[in-house]
Amino acid sequence: MNAKMKVLSLALVGLCGYAGSAMAACPATPDAWTAVSAFQGSATVETGGYAGTECRLDSKINANAGGAASGQVNWTGSAVEPSYHAHFIVNVDGLSSQALLDTVAIYSSASQSSGSAVDFTVFGNGTAHNLGYSVRNDANPTGFETGVVPLIAGENHIEFALATGASTFKLWVNNHDEANPTKSVPVNNGSAFTGIDTTYMGLAGPAPQYVSHFGGQAVGFDQFDSRRQTFINY
Repeated sequence: MNAKMKVLSLALVGLCGYAGSAMAACPATPDAWTAVSAFQGSATVETGGYAGTECRLDSKINANAGGAASGQVNWTGSAVEPSYHAHFIVNVDGLSSQALLDTVAIYSSASQSSGSAVDFTVFGNGTAHNLGYSVRNDANPTGFETGVVPLIAGENHIEFALATGASTFKLWVNNHDEANPTKSVPVNNGSAFTGIDTTYMGLAGPAPQYVSHFGGQAVGFDQFDSRRQTFINY
């Protein structure tokens, strides 16, 4: 997973290298992901991507959906990655006047055998949006570390890096500077956490307030990329 690939602007990195995103038309369904996971929601490919790409992923939670609703693409790999970097774009401008309790998950990476690794949510303050993160830390009695980073209007580039054992979770939000992450959080995950082999991108787990205010509203995603070691940047 050291190579870079953005097939149709939505694909997960594979072992065959860069495939590019220049296509004549966007496909009906996401390419190079294992499946679409949609329950009381949807995940569809739409024309017009971000940062110059042709296509994007639009994710929606239906009106009147419950807390288990989702509209995601997911990937499950054959191997567990003990060191994992990932980058994607999200645009939440459609969530106008999003409030503190209008919370929804937008991304997660996990191990099938040992559970959650990194989760991102979005919520607001009425005028701006925030990214909430939760990263696994077996050395913390709570089992995780959390924090918040403000988002900007339009396209937001989110990148993170996490390795097994005693390491540092690094998060870059609209940040090109590899040496100075937006957040740098020491973590120490024991032998129970072997790495990441599963990724979900798109909306999931909405709060009731989110469903009430934004049921049926699309949130856009694009340019997912993952690697073992190197900084991805944008």
